[in-house]
Amino acid sequence: MDSMLMWKTINTIILIALLYKFLKKPIGNMISQGISGVVEKFESAQKEKEEALKLLKEAERKAKEARAEAEEIIKHAEEVAEKQKAQMIAEAREMAERILSAADEEIERELLKAKKELQSYAAAQAVELAKEKIKGQVDEEFNKRIIKTSLSQIAKEGVL
Repeated sequence: MDSMLMWKTINTIILIALLYKFLKKPIGNMISQGISGVVEKFESAQKEKEEALKLLKEAERKAKEARAEAEEIIKHAEEVAEKQKAQMIAEAREMAERILSAADEEIERELLKAKKELQSYAAAQAVELAKEKIKGQVDEEFNKRIIKTSLSQIAKEGVL
């Protein structure tokens, strides 16, 4: 049995030597290609990761710029709105002052008109009352006295 074991061992060594001789290159190439493929995929993934990080940073920068621009636009719009509000308030005040001034002038005109009408009415009423009073007091004697007084007054002033 010892010789059999020896032959089996020799056959196994020869088989391993032959397999090693014929399969070393193809298996080595296959392993080398596999490793190369994994390395290439790793490097490609690394490049893609770096590119994705660059794109992410660029997108973040653009988003930040867009936010800043939006804030600037909002700030400008608020300033414009505030200026327009102030201008509208000033115009409204100015218009209210003009309306009040026109109303005051109209009131003054109407007041003067009413005063004149009241004076005219009062004068007319006074004349009427005076006429009524004089009618009751005027007689021939009263007329003679008035004429005499008037003539003496004229004589004193030197008109006659």
